[in-house]
Amino acid sequence: MTRERRARKEGGKYDRRMSFDDVKDERMLMMVDKLCIWMGGILSETLNRENLITSIRNGGLMCRLATDIQYCVDEFKANDEDPGSLPKKAPQNVALDCSARSMEARENVMKFLTWARELRVPESSIFSPDDLLKLKGKMNVVNTLLAVARRAKDCGMAADIDAPPKIANAFKGLEEKFGKKFDHTAAAFGGEKKEIKKVDTKLTAGSAWKIVQQKFDQILQLPGKPAYEIFRA
Repeated sequence: MTRERRARKEGGKYDRRMSFDDVKDERMLMMVDKLCIWMGGILSETLNRENLITSIRNGGLMCRLATDIQYCVDEFKANDEDPGSLPKKAPQNVALDCSARSMEARENVMKFLTWARELRVPESSIFSPDDLLKLKGKMNVVNTLLAVARRAKDCGMAADIDAPPKIANAFKGLEEKFGKKFDHTAAAFGGEKKEIKKVDTKLTAGSAWKIVQQKFDQILQLPGKPAYEIFRA
């Protein structure tokens, strides 16, 4: 049963903006998967591509995430000689069960974003509230959460969100295409754009493919001779 049919059967309306079906880049989807695993492990929630946006849309789950990260931040500040400016407390008075269309949801999201700024997530990586509340930019939301994960890792929290060069380059490509919106994420996942290993496809003398090519050349030059005799030679 497709998600559209399942949504109709359950009395709801399938909204593609709340899934990642329209994201075609597998490297980006891999980072969404890593984010889901990381957040789900911290919050003891089952998160995946299909339910991530739905789960965080009212801001409550993100504020819970901030609360858990804040414990590591507090410990980091207590043990580091120069921790710099960091949030003093997690978002307070959060409405966890409010509707995604309510004013409480907007307040939750604003509280989380204020906390993320205090965590020193660059402003260029902060999503707009309507990116989540009105589903205008889910990848901007993912970008912010990845930046939060990176800052949490800097403060001593375990976060397996590092990306191999291909994915780092993908974020670097977003930076080049959309400006500085993705610059912090690109830098976090690999720093400068790394050169991906190039494979030399040129046929060299003695290589298997070169030998095959030579056999085919013989077939073309000797149309009257059976192909199996040429390959047997």
